[in-house]
Amino acid sequence: MAYKTVLLDIADHIATITLNRPEAYNSFTRDMTNEFVEIWKRLREDDDVRVIILRAAPSPAFCTGADTKGGPGITPYRTPESRLKPWSLDDPAESLGAKSNKVWKPLIVAVSGMCAGGAFYFLNEADIIICSEESTFFDPHVNFGMVSACEPVGAMARMPLSEVQRMVLLGNHERISAETALRISLVTEVLPADQLWERARHLAALIAEKHPVAIEGSVRAMWEALSLPHREAMENALKYTQIGNPISTATVDRKTAPKAKWWLR
Repeated sequence: MAYKTVLLDIADHIATITLNRPEAYNSFTRDMTNEFVEIWKRLREDDDVRVIILRAAPSPAFCTGADTKGGPGITPYRTPESRLKPWSLDDPAESLGAKSNKVWKPLIVAVSGMCAGGAFYFLNEADIIICSEESTFFDPHVNFGMVSACEPVGAMARMPLSEVQRMVLLGNHERISAETALRISLVTEVLPADQLWERARHLAALIAEKHPVAIEGSVRAMWEALSLPHREAMENALKYTQIGNPISTATVDRKTAPKAKWWLR
């Protein structure tokens, strides 16, 4: 199936989604949010897919959030009509976020270039984020008189509160470098731009080798823990081992499993 705003490739148990609006800095439109709803449903139901990579077509930006020229629907709160029904507006994260669409297959996001504003909808629901050396991260909402709330609240699960606050309040005046993003745990690895996609693919391939029940159960248990009190999160985690382990270990013999080649990070 062909899409207007993204490219989708599935091979070797890996689905690669490429944001494909380089002329608009890979910003998202209503068409893109609608396509992501379809893509997440498709990937969730496709048993051949075990890992997902999200990247962007070459451009100065990985993604700059919502395309403000994208027409009605993407920024509906700007129209007089929409202000009369504020409680019926949807958050784009409901379409763009993997976890919001109950996709528990690991998501690796490879960021290159500027990553701004609504692009955090993708980052906030990623399992692994890597970036290129020239990547920058910032949130320009307040510079345009707009409240920044959904994206930074989501980012608080990954970044220290003080770093989220600084990013939001300084807006366009400061950008987080790749080095700083690594230091504050926004990303886990920084690479030269020409190695970024290959590295994402390599990480995905290693994950795809593992039993999908073990992987998806681990991902889901950790994400659900974020919204639960500690004691409840621990009890919920135990259920995942009780349900998932008899399934996944049935095909893996720990005594004869080959030793993994590892590296020190």
